[in-house]
Amino acid sequence: MADIPGMNDKKSRRKKILLAEDDDSMRRFLEITLERADYEVTSAEDGLAAMQIALENEFDAVVADDVMPNMTGHDLCRVLRQNPQKKQIPFIILSGFGKDGAETSEEGMPDAHLLKGGNLKNDLTDTLGKILSADEDKQ
Repeated sequence: MADIPGMNDKKSRRKKILLAEDDDSMRRFLEITLERADYEVTSAEDGLAAMQIALENEFDAVVADDVMPNMTGHDLCRVLRQNPQKKQIPFIILSGFGKDGAETSEEGMPDAHLLKGGNLKNDLTDTLGKILSADEDKQ
């Protein structure tokens, strides 16, 4: 059967992820991890740059470090949750300390918190996959 242009575009296109991480080596590690999981990644080196990119572009999800210069990951999440066009974007916070695991997305809160460390690569790709498939099911 021949492919029909425009058919299944939403299913076949790579999901776009905005990654906000201020540490160069961690940002590169996360870019490689996400690209190998077949995501299209746009990176920002701080929360303010990520906010500007997010407001000007469409993304399927945001992954942000909690502690960054100019704007924290939680502040970035709050800003996007207050924007009617961006408030439904799934949001994952990465932290070197604190909470771990998925949470219910309340107003201004991320969809999940993940700890940097041991199994971040698998935790991130698994959590992102679950959140994005749940998001598709809603549509």
